[in-house]
Amino acid sequence: MYNKALAVTILMLATPAMAGELSYSFVEGGYQRIDIDDDFIGGIDGDGFGVGFSFEVGDSFFVAGQYGQADLDADIGFGLSADYDEMSLGVGYHAGISDKTDFYGILSWVRAEVSIDSFGSVDDDGYGMTIGMRSYVSDKFELEGHIGYVDLGDDDGTSIGGSAFYDFTDNFAVGALLDFDDDVTTYGVAGRFYFGR
Repeated sequence: MYNKALAVTILMLATPAMAGELSYSFVEGGYQRIDIDDDFIGGIDGDGFGVGFSFEVGDSFFVAGQYGQADLDADIGFGLSADYDEMSLGVGYHAGISDKTDFYGILSWVRAEVSIDSFGSVDDDGYGMTIGMRSYVSDKFELEGHIGYVDLGDDDGTSIGGSAFYDFTDNFAVGALLDFDDDVTTYGVAGRFYFGR
């Protein structure tokens, strides 16, 4: 179940750019909220933080990594809580569709761990795949959308997500992120610092 709480990473990267052009070399971090609707346990929610990076390797390839943590509470009347940690590291490819729009794909190694009060912890690793598009709809406003798939052993899931970032300067942007599947919704806000602009 815990792998469904993975917010499929929205980390892409690539080449130095001018303002209003897509850049794929950055670090980011921010707040995230997770809401899980589980048929057996009931409602589970919590909040935490996420950090990530991406760096260009060649003209069209990149590496991307992400780490997220959240404190979860189960709504079943027993005060049950859990710590959730997930990380990913992957390689990707991006290609320009137009001057302002890119298609991208990422293949990642993914690891997740859940520690439950008085019950110990459970962890697993597997792989994730993401395909998506990024586009500047104005000189300072970028939209991104993606479809992701994560397989952690006996548990897998498909999610849909997106983000919107506004460039306050050539090097700094602030945005909102959303990711959801049948049972899990993850959303948050983040700051992003670009390199090479």
